[in-house]
Amino acid sequence: MTLQEQASPDTEISNQPGNNNPSSSASSSSSSEPLYTPPSPSSMSTTSASNTTMPAPPHGTANISVREYIYFLPYPLPPHTPVPYSIHLPAKNPLNLPPHQFEPTSTLVLTSPLNTFVDIRLFKPTQPGHSALPTKSERERLEWAFAGTSVSAPIPDPHGGEEPWKDVTKSTWTHWLDSRYAVGARDIPVDEGVMYPINDTLTLEHGHAYHPALKAVKTHEEMWRNVPVAAVENDKKVCIVLRLQDDNARARGVVVRLGQYVQGLVMVGEYSTVERWEYEGEGRDGGDGEEQGARDGGWERTARVGDLFLPCGVTWREDVLSVGGRIRYKDYEWVVEEAWEW
Repeated sequence: MTLQEQASPDTEISNQPGNNNPSSSASSSSSSEPLYTPPSPSSMSTTSASNTTMPAPPHGTANISVREYIYFLPYPLPPHTPVPYSIHLPAKNPLNLPPHQFEPTSTLVLTSPLNTFVDIRLFKPTQPGHSALPTKSERERLEWAFAGTSVSAPIPDPHGGEEPWKDVTKSTWTHWLDSRYAVGARDIPVDEGVMYPINDTLTLEHGHAYHPALKAVKTHEEMWRNVPVAAVENDKKVCIVLRLQDDNARARGVVVRLGQYVQGLVMVGEYSTVERWEYEGEGRDGGDGEEQGARDGGWERTARVGDLFLPCGVTWREDVLSVGGRIRYKDYEWVVEEAWEW
């Protein structure tokens, strides 16, 4: 699987995996497939052109995060409020707030080695007969989706007092596109939080923001769990990033495949479409040498809202993708922005 193994120009590559092609997919409405054009030698990056295999990312830079809960507090916080607050519930609750944390969504964040991320938050079912995740364009179940780049830096604990927390960082997520704002909007609020490491797999984010459901600015604490990146179908872990930018059409999109997950967000104007895929069953190695799952194996689309095309399925054709390659489907062209293997 080398960066030099390239499809010939305008090669058709299927967006769907084998027998898992959903009849409701946007691409199923046409017999055409996405067309892939590999990069010319002059357009390839130095890293891509000088190596015979996909480069390995810097250690520990790619990340899969699942949100365990969100907890709301007053904004601004009353003086002397302990931070973190929610981890002490219900035993310690000096503000007399609800005694338990909760999680109304299925929230998954995929972050690439170059800090491109896709964050998709889908409401869990609240009515009988609803599926675990929306698969039939139930737009009311899209709580929020956004994509862009993130940065983190160590800082002193701003809430520490006499006993400051160790290894605290401040993270900022720049929303290049956001399902709550039209493409190119300049008034997307700053998204940042102070990150408190709880243990090897859990990190608590403390910040504040306007929350539409509450119609108010609230302090919030979110608990994030790191999920190991898994190798699927072979002994290699893979990360692929695709990007769409067509300013004339007010269209933007980002797709990130990281290990056993793929997520994508595409927007045209104010209209958004999201997808989430997961590799299930045989051939999935969680990194400890043991296969995970009990299904026959393969990629499964677990969530979709909207009806725009997203080339999520293209990302498991890493055998032909190279940085700088282009994927065209109908009116839009996606660029392979990152390709990693380790």
